[in-house]
This record gives sequence, C-alpha cells and structure tokens, in this order.
Amino acid sequence: MKFHLWFDPTKDYHNYAILWDPNEIIFFVDDVPIRRYPKKNDATFPERPMYVYGSIWDASSWATEEGRIKADYQYQPFVGKYSNNFKLAGCAAYESPSCRRAPSSSPSGGGGLSRQQIEAMLWVHRNYKVYDYCRDPRRDHTHTPEC
Repeated sequence: MKFHLWFDPTKDYHNYAILWDPNEIIFFVDDVPIRRYPKKNDATFPERPMYVYGSIWDASSWATEEGRIKADYQYQPFVGKYSNNFKLAGCAAYESPSCRRAPSSSPSGGGGLSRQQIEAMLWVHRNYKVYDYCRDPRRDHTHTPEC
C-alpha cells in the first residue's frame, strides 16, 4: 500500500512505529494505524528475527507510481535524522509469550486494535491511500498469498 500522509513529514518530527506480534503486523504514524497485516497462515507471515535499518535511496524507478515521478536531485543532499528521543523496543526473537506490545501504541485492553484505532485506520484508507498492490487489476495475484 502507498499513502500520501495527512501532513507534510518534512516540516516536523513524527512518530513511526511497527508493532509485530505472532498474530499481526501493524504500521503506525503518530499512533494512528495505517496498515494492518494479519497472519493468515505460517507460509505468508514472517517469523524470523528481524532488524531495523534506515536509509535514503532513490526508488523512483519502481516506488513512485510505476516510476512516473523521478527523484529531483536539485534538492540534494538528502538527509535522514533521528531525534534524541529515538526509541527502539521489542521482544527478542523467540521470547516468551509474556512479552507485550509497547504501551504507547497498545490499545486499551490489549489484543488487536481498539474500535477507535480501527476507525482511524479506515479514515486513513478512505482519505489517504493512493495505491494497494492487492487491488491493482493490472497485477497477477495468483502467487500473492497476502492478497
């Protein structure tokens, strides 16, 4: 999925989070869920240890509306920064089931998204989603189990 966010991300710092537990992966922007990827079966859900990697690179040949929008190098150098309060937290690979989500993104009561979070995610999808690979009629989804 691709989204045009409801704010200009270059104007201020924002919080981006990925919640990954044995049942789902949820992507957040400023504590608003924008995408939920539920586990459908073992074959389509990553279960290996993961790591965080940040970079800036030119993906305009494939990631910008089929390559229609190219990087404009007049704005270089491109810089990515983490704020002083950058936090990385999670459970170690193969951690006991008692390891829980980060409190700042956890819905009250735990387990999945709250009703308010689901409504917020639907709002984002209705107003800011510009592309969904699984809904693209030009793509062959016969070998795409996540769709």
